[in-house]
Parts: sequence; C-alpha cells; structure tokens
Amino acid sequence: MSYVKAIYFDLSQCNEDFVKGIEFLEQCSVGDSVACFKNACNSSVVSDKFLPKYKSYYGLSCLLNGDVKAIYICRSLVNICPYDADVCLNLARAEAFINNRKEALQVIDRGLFFSAHHDGLNALKSKLGVRGPRCVPFLPRNNLLNIALGRLIRRKK
Repeated sequence: MSYVKAIYFDLSQCNEDFVKGIEFLEQCSVGDSVACFKNACNSSVVSDKFLPKYKSYYGLSCLLNGDVKAIYICRSLVNICPYDADVCLNLARAEAFINNRKEALQVIDRGLFFSAHHDGLNALKSKLGVRGPRCVPFLPRNNLLNIALGRLIRRKK
C-alpha cells in the first residue's frame, strides 16, 4: 500500500523516534519504521498524549511488515480512543491492507463522526470508493438480478 502522506498532524511535539519512523514509512522502508515506532512506544510514558498514535503507527507498520496479528493492536486502540481520527485512519489503512474494505469504511465513518474534516480519512474514503445504490432496492446486493443489472449499467457508463 502506498501512502501519499503518512501523517495529518503536527510532528513538532512528537518523540524523535516517532518522527524517524514516519520518515521511514513515507520512504516505504517498513522494517526500519517498525523499530523506530517500537522505540517511540517504549520510551513514552503512559500519560503521553501521543502514545495512542505511536502505538497505532507501530501496529500498522508491523502489519505492513508481514505480522498479520498486528491488526489487533490497531483495533484495540480504536476501541480505547475512538475520538482520535489518526488512530482510526491507521486502523482503516490496516483493514484496507488486509482487504477488509467493509470494515475499513466503517472505521472511516466512525472517525469522521468525531472529526468530519480530517484530510486523511476523507482521502482514504474517496480512494476506497463508496458503493452506489442497488439497482433493485428491495433485493439484497448479492441477488443475481441486482448483480446482472449492476454489471449491465456499469458497462454502459
């Protein structure tokens, strides 16, 4: 997954290791970013307001580095800090990375509830796209008639 921009907040107050991790992530050097984010998490105190962000970037980078179980780090952080749009963005990125499009869009909507103008969430939502209405609204999406009509209409466009 490529990132046009890895962060959407000010780094001036963040841990030095975290800033290095962001730089590595933007350069697609995921292995190096994992180490930096881990150091940022370990060197921060529990009362650090940026700790959830550090942990969410650590979880995302671990997932990008091949540790599928790291998705649980991101999911647990959103349950703890649902109001943090950056934490929601990282979970949405993680869900999209493992092809959970539906869950990614749900997390994006959850994050936009608290922060409607978050550039990262809005950009990812438009990148993932939103489904149009069903052709026959009273039938389920997976009904053969809806599938056939949808394909026919998309082909004409």
